[in-house]
Amino acid sequence: MFPTVLPLRAVLSQILILWLAIAIESWFFQKFLILNPKTSVEYAAVINLFSTCIGWLIFFIWESFLSKNELELLMGYILLGQWNPISVLLIVGAFLIYTISFLGKWKGLEILQLLLQVNQKKLAVSAPKKSSTLGHRHKKFAQVFTQAGVVLIAHTCSHCAILLVLYLESK
Repeated sequence: MFPTVLPLRAVLSQILILWLAIAIESWFFQKFLILNPKTSVEYAAVINLFSTCIGWLIFFIWESFLSKNELELLMGYILLGQWNPISVLLIVGAFLIYTISFLGKWKGLEILQLLLQVNQKKLAVSAPKKSSTLGHRHKKFAQVFTQAGVVLIAHTCSHCAILLVLYLESK
């Protein structure tokens, strides 16, 4: 029988990180993409879960390239919360994770909106159209920020909050 380790600390940390990221990013989506609160939370939840799945897949591929010492440091942090000296490879990996997760969220949001537009077109045939209730000021405010810019700002703010939580957790 293979020995198994349940990384409960990592699972609970991931859940906390997801809740924090969804809360922060949904606020940005609501304010800058002019979405209602329910839709902004749904969008943030879907793209964060998508990004997390992609991130874990990349992590499992990436960790196979680490040396034994770096792997022990990484597993010590993930399983036990031990904060040891960080190598250059781990710093580069963290930057790549940030960039890839941003790209995953941005493209995930585009895919989600594309899928929802196809679904809404099917529903629009049977239902009468509603008029837009956005005010002129809100439309102008929404045009200032591109979708990629809003995702980048939201992603950056959520990652700053996550880094703060991880730092406080390690102390």
